[in-house]
Amino acid sequence: MHQEHHVPWDALASTFTYIPSNPHHTPRTTGFFPRNLPGQGQTLNHFTRVLAHTIKTFSDTERTKYPVATSFAAPSTGKLFSDELRDKYPLYLDETNQRIEYWIERAKPTHASPADPATQKPTYTTSDARLADVVKVLIAENQLTPLLTLAHHPHISMRHLLHLSWGHHFGWSRVGEAALHAYIIINLFAATHTLESGAYLGTKEYRRLNEELLSSMDFPAQQIPHREFLEALVKDKETGLPEVHHDYAALKRYLARVFELLYRYDMVVRECGVDPEWEGEIVGTFDWMIGMGKVKVEELWIDDKYIKRFA
Repeated sequence: MHQEHHVPWDALASTFTYIPSNPHHTPRTTGFFPRNLPGQGQTLNHFTRVLAHTIKTFSDTERTKYPVATSFAAPSTGKLFSDELRDKYPLYLDETNQRIEYWIERAKPTHASPADPATQKPTYTTSDARLADVVKVLIAENQLTPLLTLAHHPHISMRHLLHLSWGHHFGWSRVGEAALHAYIIINLFAATHTLESGAYLGTKEYRRLNEELLSSMDFPAQQIPHREFLEALVKDKETGLPEVHHDYAALKRYLARVFELLYRYDMVVRECGVDPEWEGEIVGTFDWMIGMGKVKVEELWIDDKYIKRFA
């Protein structure tokens, strides 16, 4: 398990049980189900807080490697990333989105009013989704200096590329979402010993994870680091899913990279003035993974802040 000296994976595992072909579900489902033990909500909330804190701690450490926000220049022209990186990802990067002036031009509001300063602020819409994919690539490639330049540029609003949707979402928030899902699910497999036995291959959780990380979708650049790992693996003959348990060294490197994605994402989101709200995202991961309503969750307001936590 990754970061097991920080993250209580064993405590998480104690709240779920693996059931093959669960007879209480129609059709019968193989996967993880909550034990509904006394104190389960407290255990899960503790896990949630610790994982969120661990991500934030690594993010804070990473941020110290870069200049303070006020020191970043606001160039009006020039290349945002290298030609080498552009040529490595021709599906996502090109000579147009490589230029900082293109980002500035696209961020100009189309209905600005000289009498209303609020309408003159830079913004982006779903028509700029390719720029969100650029951000995803830069996070995956650890290009934090250009990301910080974008985050603090007065004529660019990277935060408006964070959540983009038209029925499904494809903003760069999907970097954090995909990484969080992979990180929790695979470590849960390890903590419950379903990884070493190969039993995870038949679970609904692993099938859903592969659908998220490998299936065709609009603006899928968040899949890049996951595809690099999963598509190189041998496929299980019965399920057709990649077998991650045969090469533990490779799996360990993958989990380390996924964790890097989490804290880089955290760092960049916060530089944009946005709270990544990890605790709510972690709760949402279990809703998505185990099934909506199967893990008890409560939603409430505390000090004018919306809170979603395990009950």
